[in-house]
Amino acid sequence: MNPSSRSNRNKAIPVNQSEAVAPRHPNAGFSARLAVALPATALLASALLAGCGSGGRPSGVPTPSRALDGVPIEWSLSEMAAALENGRSCEDIAAAYVERIESLDQAVLPAAGGLPLNSIVAINPLWREQAQALDAEYAQRGPRGPLHCAPVILKDLYDSFDFPTTAASLSLAGSQPPDDAHSVAGLRRGGALILAKAAMTEFAYFTQSYNSATLRIANPYDTQRDAGGSSGGSASAIAANFALLGTGSDTCASIRLPPSNAALVGVRATVGLVSQDGLVPLSHTQDVGGPITRTVRDAALMLDAMAGVDPRDVRTLDPERRQPASYAAGLRADALLGARIGVLRSYGGSDAFGDEPGIAALMQAAATDLAAAGAEIVDPVELPDFDGVSVIVQEFADHLDEYLASFDAPRANTVEVFASGLVHPVIEALIGASLAARDTQSAGYREALERREQMRDYVEAEMDRLGLDALIYPPVLAPAQPTGQLQGSNCGFSATTGMPSVVVPAGLVEGLPVGLEIFGRRWDEARLLAYAHAYELATAHRQPPPAYTP
Repeated sequence: MNPSSRSNRNKAIPVNQSEAVAPRHPNAGFSARLAVALPATALLASALLAGCGSGGRPSGVPTPSRALDGVPIEWSLSEMAAALENGRSCEDIAAAYVERIESLDQAVLPAAGGLPLNSIVAINPLWREQAQALDAEYAQRGPRGPLHCAPVILKDLYDSFDFPTTAASLSLAGSQPPDDAHSVAGLRRGGALILAKAAMTEFAYFTQSYNSATLRIANPYDTQRDAGGSSGGSASAIAANFALLGTGSDTCASIRLPPSNAALVGVRATVGLVSQDGLVPLSHTQDVGGPITRTVRDAALMLDAMAGVDPRDVRTLDPERRQPASYAAGLRADALLGARIGVLRSYGGSDAFGDEPGIAALMQAAATDLAAAGAEIVDPVELPDFDGVSVIVQEFADHLDEYLASFDAPRANTVEVFASGLVHPVIEALIGASLAARDTQSAGYREALERREQMRDYVEAEMDRLGLDALIYPPVLAPAQPTGQLQGSNCGFSATTGMPSVVVPAGLVEGLPVGLEIFGRRWDEARLLAYAHAYELATAHRQPPPAYTP
């Protein structure tokens, strides 16, 4: 049974600001396993300066299988629908993906760099029964919706009633929420099959993939490189074709940096378009869930299912909210004709392009391609008065406390998580900083939120002054880096303003994927998706990772 609601989801839980932080109980055996860990204090400082984002594993080390009969490599929703129409069963499609996960996620492929992906923390134990039920429904009534049977990998901070949600943390092992997250329920209503949960940066609290469940997550284009955080498991898994669709969440870079690293589409929506009900929070004022897919059309169809008003999340009740009947219906090959697009070169003291020549060349090529598709390019656009504002450190402990109190979780609050000794040391340092700095009540905190509103107004006013429909810039300042070497990004620009952006593949730098980020006004996802779709059709930059492609 899938209970329909939690009475206290997204309600503020009073906290005692003078509460002492309990001491951590060391676990030397755990620490000794962390071969990729760096000094936590140095990473903590880097993370705070960067304003970093927002289960049980398949057992054994399986033998790699490079060829599976009928494996759905690089399928889109359209191709899956055609397979169902031609008589292939949902159970068979899901089984092919499960076999691929079990064969390849822990495999060591020399051609890929010689390290496992570590992208999956749990496979849904009910996947076969649920696939069979979708087959029976299809036989009786046809498809439930455009997502019928689409196997989905959820980032492991999305609640589902049928298997645990752990935020890739051993401290929450076995944590079973009572119902689906609002957006997960929407996916199921559209016909999706929840296949697995993806590894992630623990508690979504960094831009690399450190976590206590799998230690790290590899990039399938080069497993010596990090998948990126915090939605690295979803990006790695979808790039390697472990499912048709994936979900991520974004607090700073998390649904843009990992897809950029994996030649995927990521949609960071306006905060409030997708309900945060049932998502393990990092920062409610910055968090937003959304799709990670191989095509823009599939992302639009996912967003149709995930977005919606939810009384349990007041952010979805914004009176300015705009949501079309269908994002997918608005996609057009000629959407860029007459569009006026600015090339964001700098904001505040930040160079949006960085100093990597390959990134600059790729962005110049993207601007040229957009112009060839009919857009008018305005270059440069500079926003000198922009000021990035993050409240992640202040909000995290209070907001995680709220989530843990909403059901019978294995830890009652953030202090217990910190004291467990089961959190990756890098993330543990960040949690400790948040416990020391927790503040969602002070005048300073409220002033920071007001400053963010001012930044949004400033950016929109500058776009109005220049007559711009959208901005473009690179989501990352370098291609994927080895775990332990920070990858620069433009995460804070969208996160500070709460405005939406779409990342779409833009090509390769040093043989590694890099995306193009298309940014726009609040609630303007339909326009951004249409632009991304037209660019995608004109360029076809998506290339699957060779070592994981039969």
